[in-house]
Amino acid sequence: MLKRKALKKIMITTLTVCLLLAIYLMPSNNIGSNGLSQNMEIKYSDNIGKINIYLLNSDDLLVKAVTVVDNDKDVVEKTKSILTNLLDSSNDLLPNGLNGIIPKKTKILSVNYTEGIVSVDFSSEVLGVSEKRRTKLLEAVTFSLLEIEGVNGVKISVQGEAISNHWGTDLPEVFTKEFGINKKYDIKKRRDIQKVVVYYIDEIEGNKYYVPITKYIDDNREKISIIIDDLSSSYIYEPNLVSYLNQRTELINYEIDSDTMILNFNTSIFMSDKQILEEVVYSIMYSIFDNYDVKEVIFQVDHEEILKKTSKDVEFTNQ
Repeated sequence: MLKRKALKKIMITTLTVCLLLAIYLMPSNNIGSNGLSQNMEIKYSDNIGKINIYLLNSDDLLVKAVTVVDNDKDVVEKTKSILTNLLDSSNDLLPNGLNGIIPKKTKILSVNYTEGIVSVDFSSEVLGVSEKRRTKLLEAVTFSLLEIEGVNGVKISVQGEAISNHWGTDLPEVFTKEFGINKKYDIKKRRDIQKVVVYYIDEIEGNKYYVPITKYIDDNREKISIIIDDLSSSYIYEPNLVSYLNQRTELINYEIDSDTMILNFNTSIFMSDKQILEEVVYSIMYSIFDNYDVKEVIFQVDHEEILKKTSKDVEFTNQ
């Protein structure tokens, strides 16, 4: 009797250990503490990297978020992975409060990559996106895929036909950053019109995200002056976006030396003790890199160098 009970306990213990071990080793989809998706396909890669994608917030604005990719994959496979993250499928792998914009039943029929141009052919389900979100979908796909190294342009088609055949012939054959993202128009006269991209901040579920706003304005000032004035202004185009740049901050002067931009501010840019808020640095630098062909920015205060950052230093946020 005692022997039978002992054997029973041993069997139960053994089965429990085996079950727990099986659960522990079972492949699964996880979400890191930073909200980055870690899917089964890349979980076992030794060369996992990060990449920016653009997701939709509750105000229908596209925000810069971060996901992961397998760096061992080629451009075609990376494209497919990114497009999967852009599906509107209540994906638990996406950061809370953000969603993809491509209709969830859309299929990727083909992806090709030639001479810096990635061509994506969607199934007809992609046409089911609401009319007011068509432009947002094109922006999200374009700007997300342009984050892949080596991609300089994006062609978008539906079952072999250019997207312009469905949504308007004024659309470009090849989408680039010139297409703009989160477009806003403030034009009162027809001259001196220019396009300026300014990055603001949106706080979602306790996390800060950077939101690019492409502004079309009738202002002939240098773009860096417009950027700093907008970021230090109390007025922002979208009510839920913010800037952490002090309203008393002034850009005294600036210069561009080769691929370096040097910005000289007054002391109001400091938070305290000669420190500049990270949110201020990121907002300014993202804005500069989207408007100027430079790779490095030097922050000065009264001509004293305080900070030097390259495009690689601010490549990813929400980490």
